[in-house]
Amino acid sequence: MSNKLQALQQALNGAQPKIIQPEAVKPPSGRGGYMAPSREGKTNITAYLSPGFKASLRLIQARTEASLQALIAEALNDLFVKYGVPTVRDD
Repeated sequence: MSNKLQALQQALNGAQPKIIQPEAVKPPSGRGGYMAPSREGKTNITAYLSPGFKASLRLIQARTEASLQALIAEALNDLFVKYGVPTVRDD
């Protein structure tokens, strides 16, 4: 065995495992992680729909060059009008 391997093995044999006490572990505060500035103050709305909904939405997006967020917001506001609830203005 070479001198480097022997030195490494000796270091490993003599190394003491680092024990982390439960009280030393802090739970993540807040949301944690990165959030894009464009998402600040906004919430995620998710729905599982048939693939046809996505295809039609993408066709409208291609024709209008609007973002998916803008198209979905427009569709939701149309729904709100239909049911007589307040619409949302998102600048």
